[in-house]
Amino acid sequence: MMDKAEMWEQRIQELAAAGALSAEARALLHEMLEELKQVARQNMNLRKAVLKASGKEARMSSKLKDALME
Repeated sequence: MMDKAEMWEQRIQELAAAGALSAEARALLHEMLEELKQVARQNMNLRKAVLKASGKEARMSSKLKDALME
């Protein structure tokens, strides 16, 4: 996601340099891009937390699992 955000940021800079964006539009796009980056970081942190939590849950031993399956 960060690669895509960097690509968008570069595109915004190109448009701003070409004069295709007003100051208000540039500020809005910058604000939206920063929010997107923050949400992407939060998403990655949540994914890591879920994976870490799922790895800690109690697991049955293979003998117990085999016994229950019979």
